[in-house]
Order: sequence, then structure tokens, then C-alpha cells
Amino acid sequence: MDAWNLLGFQAAPGRHADYAPGSPDLPKVVDTMQRLAPLWCPDLPQLKRAERRWAAYVEPADLPLLRGDTLLHTDYSPDNVLIDGDAARLIDWAWPTLGAGFMDPSCLIVRLIFAGHSPERAEACMSPASAWTSAPARTVDVFASALARMWAQIAAADPNPWKNGMAKAALAWEAYRRAKLRMTESCES
Repeated sequence: MDAWNLLGFQAAPGRHADYAPGSPDLPKVVDTMQRLAPLWCPDLPQLKRAERRWAAYVEPADLPLLRGDTLLHTDYSPDNVLIDGDAARLIDWAWPTLGAGFMDPSCLIVRLIFAGHSPERAEACMSPASAWTSAPARTVDVFASALARMWAQIAAADPNPWKNGMAKAALAWEAYRRAKLRMTESCES
């Protein structure tokens, strides 16, 4: 028996999200992310698992930190989020992934830094996301490094200005996480 693939299309009203500091769109995007997180998704063969998708950017011993059954969008480009009134809609699911729930907020953090937020402020924007606030710091640190490596590789392959900007934003977040870790360690000793 042959398998079927079904695509559905619907015109969606709205405008692209604004990620600038102070934008009223940010709580709407985080709310949509929160509503997506608990949705059940079958382990479809077309969906990459996070531990496979980011295997090239994470030490093998750390790959289990990325495992999970949360359906992740992972591409929070403002062009992939439509704002319509009080709602944010996710479109263009080119990078759907099954993984740990903290990963979508992490992907959005890099986008917020790219849009002008400090790493600290970008993280604060994620405070309503329970998957973000419940993630162990070390797990987030590992993924921040993975995103920095991934975006550096993307920018090296195609030095487009926005890709370079994303690489710089991911690197800034990774550096912030490392500094935060050093500060925590120095306070504990």
C-alpha cells in the first residue's frame, strides 16, 4: 500500500511579527508557543528528532538533553509568524522537529537578540513559557552552544547579511550563557 502525503492551504490574515524591543507582538508569540507545546504529535517519519537534527553541533554525550516529544517549530523568523489582532499564527513549518520543549523558546531568543534585545532581556521575554523556565541551565547552555555553531556554519556557507546577523546573535547568547555560568560558579565557591 502506498503512503499519502496531504497538504492543506488556507489564506491567513495578518501581518508579520515585530520582534523589536517593546513590541506588543512578543507576548502573543510566546502565548502561541505555549499553546503549541502541550499538543500531542505522533512520531512521524518526516519529522526530525532534535537529537538527530543538532547531532553535528552537540557532544554525543549531551544529545539526550535534546530529546523530547514536543512538536517544535524552530524557525521563529518574523516572516513565519503572522499577527492578527490578539493572535499569533505560526506559518512555514520548514523545520518541524520533535524535541525538548525549551528549544522553541531558545530559537526565539536568538531571533530577539537579532532584533535588538540584549540576551538578558530576550531570556526575560520567555519567562511565561513553562518549558523555558523549567529547563535545567546546563541543558539550555548546551543548546545555546549548538545554535551558535549551527548559525556560524549557515553564515559561513552563505555570508548573507541576515545569516551573519543571526550567527552574531547566537554567539552573543552563547557568550551571555557562559558568563552567567561563570558568575554562578564564582558565587558558589
